Amino acid sequence: MRKRLWQLHSWLGLIAGLGLLVIGLTGSLLVFHEELEALFNRELVRVEPAANRLPLDTLLAHAQRQLPDHEVTGWLPQYDDPHLADLVYVIERGHNEWLVATLDPYTGRLLASPRLGTTTLTGWLLELHYTFLADHVGLFLAGLFGLMLCGLGVTGVWIYRDFWKNVFRLRWNRGARILFSDLHKFTGITSAAFNLILGFTGAYWNLTHLAGHWINGDPPQPKIEQRLYPDTLSLDALARDAAQRLPGFRGNFISLPSDPAAPAIIFWGTIEPRGRFTGPYGSTVGYDPKTGHHTATTDLRAQGLWARFADTFTPLHYGTFGGLPVKILWCLGGLTPGVLAVTGFLIWFRRRRATDRPAPSAPRAVEVVAT
Repeated sequence: MRKRLWQLHSWLGLIAGLGLLVIGLTGSLLVFHEELEALFNRELVRVEPAANRLPLDTLLAHAQRQLPDHEVTGWLPQYDDPHLADLVYVIERGHNEWLVATLDPYTGRLLASPRLGTTTLTGWLLELHYTFLADHVGLFLAGLFGLMLCGLGVTGVWIYRDFWKNVFRLRWNRGARILFSDLHKFTGITSAAFNLILGFTGAYWNLTHLAGHWINGDPPQPKIEQRLYPDTLSLDALARDAAQRLPGFRGNFISLPSDPAAPAIIFWGTIEPRGRFTGPYGSTVGYDPKTGHHTATTDLRAQGLWARFADTFTPLHYGTFGGLPVKILWCLGGLTPGVLAVTGFLIWFRRRRATDRPAPSAPRAVEVVAT
């Protein structure tokens, strides 16, 4: 049994190793994506906080004035960090590609002109992390690698189930293979729970997205020719109405209509103050964009057990539930799949080389002739 588990563990590691190395490294960088964007694109994402943010209606008017050839289709207010610019999602008239721009929420000034999300550092890292830059094929592979990471964690813990005896032992003077084995075991055991969480949540997102695509299809985004909501529509009034329907509700993302066939305005958010392991978009309030009439409300607290459990995946996967110490821990944890992939390959390679090496031949009989 143990031998078969070892073989399964080895093959899973060899097959998924390179993919997990990429996923882990990009995931570690994404933990600090805001800091990285501020480092490389500070003038496009950082703002100087003022006393109060401008009202949503004022900000929307500023965005429409500065982007006359685009229609705003989504708004991501940065309520939790006053130093970050809001993200504004737009589509150019006559086109169907979603673009992202940044806006100062205190002045309404456009900081970054619309661009594809993958041209930003965060967008490119996300695309590489979730799809290997290979669309649905990459999405499937990343989901499959997430399942393999779970399998590696379970089989590794079972193989080294007596780990508590010497898990912290690193034998530096016993040769490379022994050292790699100790390092592999130490890293795998100490990060097993972490990798199970990341592997399962990532695989769930990727594979359920693909399942929905295969079942329901993926209709193309239609081209936008005109604004799909009247200029008199007030987002501030809708936000107040949403807070009355769900006391304490805060819309953390506003989806504006982008499809003429199914126009809708949806506030995706949560009840504040939210729990440590509650996601930011679990509850929704929807409105008709033409009339502003309420159409639907989804309160996460009234949903089933699975919906509430799945809502915890976002803070657990991204490490956003505990401040800087958790972010540092998640960043270091994201490196463990790469460490396991490298050390696992080196163990396999050295064992394979030792197996393939020919055995020394028996000593030949030497006839000694006395003269």
